[in-house]
Amino acid sequence: FNANDPRVMLGFNHYPKNPAKSWTKDPPGTGSTVNVFVPAYYPPPTPYDSNPTWQAVNKALNANVQMNIVAGADYQVKLATLQAGSDLPDIVHLFFGIGAMQSAPDFFKAKAQDLTKFLAGDAIKDYPNLAAIPTYAWNNSDCVIDGQLWMWPIHRYLPGLSYVFKNTDAWNQKAGANTVPKDAADLKKIMQQINDPKGGMYAIGNAAAAPFNFGLAGFAQIFGAPNMWGMDDKGQIVKDWETPQYKAAVGYVRDLWAAGVMYPDATAASFNSRTDFVGKKFVLSIEGFGNSWNDFWLRGLTTQKPPTNFDIILPFSADANTKVQSYITGGFVSNNFMKKQPNDDRVKELLRILDYLAKPFGTQEDLLITYGLTPADYTINSDGDPALTTDGKNRAQYVPWQYIIDRPYVEYYAGIPNYAAKVFPVEKALVDPKIAVPDATLGYYSASAYGSKARPAQTDFLSAVNDIILARRPLTDFDGLVKTWQDAIGNQIKKEYNDAIQAAKK
Repeated sequence: FNANDPRVMLGFNHYPKNPAKSWTKDPPGTGSTVNVFVPAYYPPPTPYDSNPTWQAVNKALNANVQMNIVAGADYQVKLATLQAGSDLPDIVHLFFGIGAMQSAPDFFKAKAQDLTKFLAGDAIKDYPNLAAIPTYAWNNSDCVIDGQLWMWPIHRYLPGLSYVFKNTDAWNQKAGANTVPKDAADLKKIMQQINDPKGGMYAIGNAAAAPFNFGLAGFAQIFGAPNMWGMDDKGQIVKDWETPQYKAAVGYVRDLWAAGVMYPDATAASFNSRTDFVGKKFVLSIEGFGNSWNDFWLRGLTTQKPPTNFDIILPFSADANTKVQSYITGGFVSNNFMKKQPNDDRVKELLRILDYLAKPFGTQEDLLITYGLTPADYTINSDGDPALTTDGKNRAQYVPWQYIIDRPYVEYYAGIPNYAAKVFPVEKALVDPKIAVPDATLGYYSASAYGSKARPAQTDFLSAVNDIILARRPLTDFDGLVKTWQDAIGNQIKKEYNDAIQAAKK
């Protein structure tokens, strides 16, 4: 499936049979050691010394790639220690991008490799797989700061995390197969219709803990609030929290809680929204396109008897006067940077290695890096789809190559029949320019947005919003909460974003 649109991923129902070899040049490395710092996105892989798959990838690279894979709970502390020290690894992964760092611009100028002359403009043609990563992922992920290119992005799809999903079987039975919410009032009416506490199935459930706030972002999208940050009519940055649309969404969720249609166990510390959605505790959930959807979709097919089916409810608005919105992301999930290297030859070697690892989908190189060695790590079914063995997960998938660099993301998910055929038209609808709404600050940098005051101020605000939703505080407190956040850090963040936007226009 090809929309001939870089905003929409290529889609494949099956892995290509007889994968071609895409790397026809000499191996990219010179036999040197490449040290990488990366968080543990997966369970620990089979260690290098006893991992023939990792060794095979290194042989193909002609490089000794070694990874310091850090547990998520330790990542932030160890990253700060790296920043403060003088002995950086060659490549450092930034979990969710530049927000993982303090004082990023000053740090990059002191200790990171400026990649501008190696990758900017026509120079990137020397690395065609890196060049294939969509431009929006580079621009939106703050890879460029003050005119210098410091990082490379890990590409992801554009649709966001704030859509209404339904248990299709329960929805069809309780609301009717052809029922589609017309607006927010109609959605509430449908929720009241399908709500069945005595039968053990509520209308909707989402994690209460901040920043989820009972799926509040999904309702803010419906009510027409900005996607985190927007522009006011004077061309100035405005936070979603500052808008009447966001306040209306808070009031709406508060009304849903009061109406008893929300899963009450959502406030428990042990609550797992995804597991209980799959387990039929509620009919609706605010979830994300892509990997989130894939997770509960596959779990519904494989862990439930009979299988449970899930689908998205395409975006709609709160009322006839509100524009339909689809919150889209920046098209990236994280970044990496390279420490300052001793000479240009070393930089080019590392970039060649990255170019190899960014292999095209459906190639021999993609099979090796993603699935490992056959038959020990994966088998191929009659449709050509690879399936990882238990050893394959440990030896191939759990080695986080794809978080050092990855090819452009594609719509492919083994185990879900006709996956791309279903997802492709949905993705096209969600990124349609008529409804797609990005964060207006993408590609601009505010130091205060990632400073020490920002996260506590956000946590305080969203925790207090939960108190409003749960009727522990009146809705009239909302404006005061916004003012407290503005005084603590919000106004400074807005000033920095506005200054950055104005500077970019010069």
